[in-house]
Parts: sequence; structure tokens; C-alpha cells
Amino acid sequence: MSANSNDIITLTGGIDVGNGYVKGVIQNTKQETFDEIDLPSAVVSTSRTSPKVPLPDADAASVLAGDFYNQIDCSLTTPLVAASDRRIFGRAALSVRGSKFTEFEVLGKHSKADQELSKVLVLGVFAAKALRDYVRENGALPDHELRVQVRAGLALPISEFVARRHAFAAEFIGLLGSADPTVHLVTIKNFSTPVSVRLQFVDVQVMAEGASAQFAITDKGEPLAQALLDDLRARDASIVDGVSASDLVAVQNTIGVDVGEGTVNFPVFTDGRFNPEAADTLEEGYGTALMNAMERMSEEDATLLFSSRKQLADFLHAEPSVLVKNRHQRAAGFVEGEASYLVDEIASFFGDVLSQAGATTEVVYVYGGGSGPIKHLLHPALLKAAGDVPVLYLDSSYSRHLNREGLYIAARHVEQQALAAKPAGKRSNEVT
Repeated sequence: MSANSNDIITLTGGIDVGNGYVKGVIQNTKQETFDEIDLPSAVVSTSRTSPKVPLPDADAASVLAGDFYNQIDCSLTTPLVAASDRRIFGRAALSVRGSKFTEFEVLGKHSKADQELSKVLVLGVFAAKALRDYVRENGALPDHELRVQVRAGLALPISEFVARRHAFAAEFIGLLGSADPTVHLVTIKNFSTPVSVRLQFVDVQVMAEGASAQFAITDKGEPLAQALLDDLRARDASIVDGVSASDLVAVQNTIGVDVGEGTVNFPVFTDGRFNPEAADTLEEGYGTALMNAMERMSEEDATLLFSSRKQLADFLHAEPSVLVKNRHQRAAGFVEGEASYLVDEIASFFGDVLSQAGATTEVVYVYGGGSGPIKHLLHPALLKAAGDVPVLYLDSSYSRHLNREGLYIAARHVEQQALAAKPAGKRSNEVT
């Protein structure tokens, strides 16, 4: 039985599920509304079937208009998730007591693709976007199940990309050639009336982490290139003497250093194409330094107690009051010591990648959510290892979002190709 295409919500999004944070951008292709998503990669699971005090249905419009992605409360019925427990997302999850807190493992070799949390986060944010848009348009919660067609750009670490990308996409879409595509049912339970959202993925583009950021850098073109050159000239004009923004946009041979919480990816582009043979992944990240610092704190300073690495990161990021200034300095000292070991590993790994990429490398880009806190240590180390190759260190205020933008570009490109291939009068919005 076919649903009326006018009743189906169509979403296209790039979701960068990092070990520390989920960064995403999703477009409703009918309403042409965009949502930017930024929430901690964490959920709390509970066997309670409903919230103790659900929000009134009448509050839905105001609640959904806010930062709803950090308040999602839902259950999932899908082959990708073993239990249909309620799950509370994002910042709301950081303050829930008496339930199971889940974040990505950053110590050990457990693949992020194999951790159920990846799927939970992707499904939850697409369902939340669908509900937000319905209420934005209609002013109230739906009295029926929402049906949603999704095109997504997702990423895997470079070390897993080549072997795992097709299987990872198929988990969301379903097996190739199957008459029945996989359906994912998300029931949002924030309000007195639960809302069911039925998701069907019609296309999933999987890219290598870091490579998607390189695509976004190219897409941003000369404005970003000029900002990078201005920053570099302020520190050492001789490195880019005579180089213009258009020269930088035109480069074909680059290396990226994408510092995440659980990994550092080194995407390599040769002659303008991603080079998986030279690219590599270091199975450590800024979160590794945080976890190791927490272990040392527990052994050496009983006054420094943190329940998770996210709590420690938030504590260090905030400006300390006079009352906690000394505690803040001691915690920062522990993290600084562990970060120095991480920087040594990154610089050594980078040297190996640079050797593999060859002397044709024109520029090195450094970005990612974990790059900001260690810039004072990492930038000098990379400059030394790179020799006369320019190292452009992107500001973390925007660099942590580059992967999500590149993933959206990939999903949108395939969508446009599909629309162009449709005969006149035909639509791609039919869900069976």
C-alpha cells in the first residue's frame, strides 16, 4: 500500500556522529527548513515506559522550537537496536540519575560502527527533526504516525571505511534487492501523547571521517581560504608569500589532521581524489587524554572527581569562578600532561602519513572538535614535522562542523542526481 507522497516528510541530512558530539545539518526538502544539530554523543537508558512527569501537549510548539535535540526522550523499534528501552539524549542525559549512561568507548578497539549508540543517535535526531517540522507547520502534535523518507550522509573512521562502508549503509536501508526496505520506528515520549515516527532510508552515503571535511573546505571556496591565509600570515608570512586564496582553493594534494575524541583521522587527497592507501587512522583522540587524566586524578587527587569525560571537558572549557580556580588549574595540569603524550603520537603518525603521501603534498589542514584544546601543543609539533609544507590550523569554532557539512553535501548531491533522472511528473517521495 502506497502512502500519499504529500503526507510524507522528506529529510536530507549530514550527521557526523563523533565520539564526543553529534554534529549535524538536516533539511526538510518540502518546507526547505534547515536544522543545525549539536549534542553530546550520549544517552541514558531506562526501563521506565514513560517519563515521571511528561510535558503537556499544549507546550509542544514552544518545547520543539527550542533545543529539542538535547531533550529527546524516545524508544526505538528497529533491527539496529536490541532493546526498546526509553532513551534520553544529549545534555538532558548528563543530569539523569539512576539509569544507564552510555557514551562511546575511546579506550580499546571497539568500532564505533559496531556500537549501538551510533544507530540510536542517527535515528533519534532524524525523528526529532520530522516532529519539529510537523509542529512548526501545524501548531500541534500529530494525531497519527509520521512517515519519513530519509537521505543521509554518514561517516566511518578511515581505518574502517573501505571494508565497512557498504554494510554500514545497508544496516539503515536494508539488504540490496529486498522487496521490503528496513523500517525504523521511533516513539517520542516527551509529551503526554507519544508520537510515532516511521523512518525509511532511501539512500545513505558513507564517507571517510576527515575526507568529508575536506569536501566542505573546497565547497566553502575562497572566503575560507582567505581567512586561513590571513591567519597564517599573521604568524609567519614567509610560508605563504605570494599565495592567493584562489591558489589555495585550487590545490589538489592535501593531508587533513582531523582530531576527534576517540580517533585522529588523516585523510589524504591526491590529484583531487581521496587516497585510501595513504590515509590512516590513529586509534586515540582528545577523549583518550581526558580518560587517562581522570584515571590519574582518581589515584593522586581525591578532590578531582568527575563522572564522565564530558563532565571533565565541560569543567575545563568553562571560565572558573574564584572558588574553583585552584581545582580547575589542577585538573588542567593532569589533562595537559596526558595531552602531551597524545600530541607526540599524532606528530609521529602524521610524519608516516606525510612520507606515504609523498613530496607532492601542497598543504596540511588541521581541524576537528579535539583540535582546539591542544592547539598550543599540536600546532608547533605539526609545523616541525611538516617542514616547508604549510600547516593551516582551522579555528575550532567552525572546524568541528566541517565533517557534517561535507556529509550533507554528499547526501544532497545524490538527491539532486536522483531528481534529475526522474521523468517529468514523477516524484521520488513514494513510500510503500
